[in-house]
Amino acid sequence: MESAVVLYLREIYFSGSFYFPIVVQWEDGELVVDHLMRVEFGREIATMLMLVAVGCMAGKNAWQKFSYFMIAFGVWDIFYYVWLWVAIRWPEGLMTWDLLFFVPLPWVGPVITPVLIALAMIIAGTLVIYYNEKGVQIRWRWFDWTIVLGCGLLMIAAFCWDWRNIIQKPVEPPAPPNTGIPNPFAWWLYLPAYILSVAYSAVRMRQIVHRPQAGK
Repeated sequence: MESAVVLYLREIYFSGSFYFPIVVQWEDGELVVDHLMRVEFGREIATMLMLVAVGCMAGKNAWQKFSYFMIAFGVWDIFYYVWLWVAIRWPEGLMTWDLLFFVPLPWVGPVITPVLIALAMIIAGTLVIYYNEKGVQIRWRWFDWTIVLGCGLLMIAAFCWDWRNIIQKPVEPPAPPNTGIPNPFAWWLYLPAYILSVAYSAVRMRQIVHRPQAGK
C-alpha cells in the first residue's frame, strides 16, 4: 500500500521519476504548500499512528508494545523498498538517494541509512520481546534513554542537514543557488550516532540479561 501511494506521489512531485530535484514552488520567499502536500503531511503522520496502533494491540505490556512498534516500523520500512524494487526496479542500489519524510522538513539520505535503522529496530524489538517473555525485567534508566534518543536526534539531523537545498530555498547573490540536488550525505553525523546507539543498547541489554533476576 505504502509503495503504491508513493508511486502516485512521485509522479506529481518528481515529474514522473524518483530523482532529485523535487518539484516545489516559491512565491515572495515563501514555500507554497498546496493541497496535495498537506495530504502528504497527514499521510505520513497517519502511517506512524497506524504502526503505533499495531504495537499497542500486539504487546502485553509497555515494553512489548514499544518493541512490536519497532518491529512493525522496521519491517514496513524495508518492505517499502522491496516492493518498489519489484514494481519499478527502484532503488537501483543501497546508495540511491531517497526522500524519506517531508514532516516537518525533508529528510533525505541514501537508501542504506534508513534500512540500517530498520534492521536495528527489528533486532532490538525482537530481543526485548524474547527476554521479556522469559521473565527478564527490562529496566531502562533515564540516562539510557538520553543517550539513545540523543543519537536518534543526531541521525534525524543528518537526514535534514541539507533541507534548504532540497526544497530549493531562494538565496541572495553571490551565494550559490540551492539546486535541489543532494549534497554529500552527513555521514560524519549519522555514523557515530548510529554506532553509539547500537553499541550502547547492546551492552546495556547484555547487562540486563545477565544480572540476577528477582525471585531467582
